[in-house]
Amino acid sequence: MQPVQYIKLSQLNDQIQDTINTRFKGQTYWVVADITNHSFKADKKIHYFELVEKSDKSSAITAKIMGKSWGSGALRILDFESSTGQRFTNNLHVLVQVSVDFHPLYGLSVNLLDIDSSFMLGILEQQRNATLERLVKVNDFIKKEGDGYSTLNSRLKLGAVIQRVAVISSSSSAGNEDFRHTMHHNDFGYVFQIDDYHTVVQGDNNAKLFLNKLIEVYNTGIPYDVIVITRGGGSQSDFLIFDNYNIGRAVAKFPIPVITGIGHQKNVSITDLMAHTHTKTPTKAAEFIIAHNRSFELRILALQKNIVIKSQQLFLQYHNELNSLKNAVAHNARELISVQKEGLMLARQHIVQAGRSLLNDKKQQLLLTAQLTLQRPQRIIQQKNSNLQHLKANLKIFTSHYLRSRKLQLEDCRKTIKLLSPQHVLGRGYAVVRIHDKIINGAASIQEGEQIEILLKDALLKSTVNEKIHYDGKQTDL
Repeated sequence: MQPVQYIKLSQLNDQIQDTINTRFKGQTYWVVADITNHSFKADKKIHYFELVEKSDKSSAITAKIMGKSWGSGALRILDFESSTGQRFTNNLHVLVQVSVDFHPLYGLSVNLLDIDSSFMLGILEQQRNATLERLVKVNDFIKKEGDGYSTLNSRLKLGAVIQRVAVISSSSSAGNEDFRHTMHHNDFGYVFQIDDYHTVVQGDNNAKLFLNKLIEVYNTGIPYDVIVITRGGGSQSDFLIFDNYNIGRAVAKFPIPVITGIGHQKNVSITDLMAHTHTKTPTKAAEFIIAHNRSFELRILALQKNIVIKSQQLFLQYHNELNSLKNAVAHNARELISVQKEGLMLARQHIVQAGRSLLNDKKQQLLLTAQLTLQRPQRIIQQKNSNLQHLKANLKIFTSHYLRSRKLQLEDCRKTIKLLSPQHVLGRGYAVVRIHDKIINGAASIQEGEQIEILLKDALLKSTVNEKIHYDGKQTDL
């Protein structure tokens, strides 16, 4: 038997490499695929991943190849993330330009040279439309009306005057500064109370933080007139957070009117469509509120003008009637005064005569009373003096007994206070627990890892809570 002819694996791989290089050298391909098993070596700025194709009817993988990207390809990925707002990571459906490479040690792979951002933005638009369809289908308080949407929030009625405003925005947002400046420096001198609720307002992965801020506004219980969502300008991808399903649903159902001034000139986000009123910029949102209040003021001024006109008409109408009535009252008053004057003269004479008679009677009674009064004071004084002497003796006895009794009570209180004093309690082995100089009488407000102070009889201990164990208190049941 002749020996089997063989070659080394490295020789075989070299032949494969030569063949692939000959076939694919200098050629690039645009490929649609999903990203899986992605990792990024930040120190080397290299992306490692797999490109996979899945079946249209199931999630089964029908094709797969290793991939990597560095240098200009990594920079294109960075541009992609910046323009779309999407991180290059797993489960991303992308259109990428690749070249084919074979390495004798690492095998077959592709090098990512470029990635199409517009392809991703097209997918985002499909996702946006799907989100809108889901909002209408799942939530009965959201209805499609023509090109717009009717939501529970959009059906709320704005108050006649908007004064108390909650603003959800980024802490470093220039748009929020524009909103505040426009509100506080309006031409009509309107005064507003504006409360800031700062959060992250870009990147779909931050939707949870934004939603929590909406919930925080609701949980404050503050009766805000409106909620204003503001953001400065940016690329289309910067506004992806406002196409999030959960945020759109929360805004649509929010019980306080929501006004958006997100700062994008071209597109309308899902949050805009679900809100009560959407404007293009934070400044426009402020101008809307000021215009709303101005409209109310103009209605009041118009009403004031109508009231003045009506008042003048009524004044003229009743002025003549009052003049006629005045003349009639004056004539009747003169006649009545004349009649009453004669009656008063007769009554005066009768009163003078009756007064003189009454004064004489009372004078006689006073003289008799004076005689009796002069005789009684001495007897009364003697009797009262005797009563005072008796009362004085009784007071001395009562005072002595009262003071003795109170002295005994004070001594009992002194002993009780001494037993209950903090020094005595600490001396019996107890301790006082404090947090921020405040005495704590239960474990509900103490958290693990929190700093506490323990006051003993002769020392102050500062400690950290490592563990909190609840018990039923029976250990101290004596």
